[in-house]
Amino acid sequence: MNKLILATALLLTSSLAYAEAYTCTGYIDGEAVKTLTVNAFKASVAEEKAADRLKKQGIDVDYVACK
Repeated sequence: MNKLILATALLLTSSLAYAEAYTCTGYIDGEAVKTLTVNAFKASVAEEKAADRLKKQGIDVDYVACK
């Protein structure tokens, strides 16, 4: 049981180490609405995460761009 817990903890820790911090900006009608930071492996995943977070905050954006 302890080995299973240790393996799970190591897996979670190692996968988070490779994630990068992306700065994402949501746009409505070509104007920046809100900027936030998201951790992800790729920019496309970061854009999806940022769009989901903005939607949960009640902000329905046209698109999200991440750097």
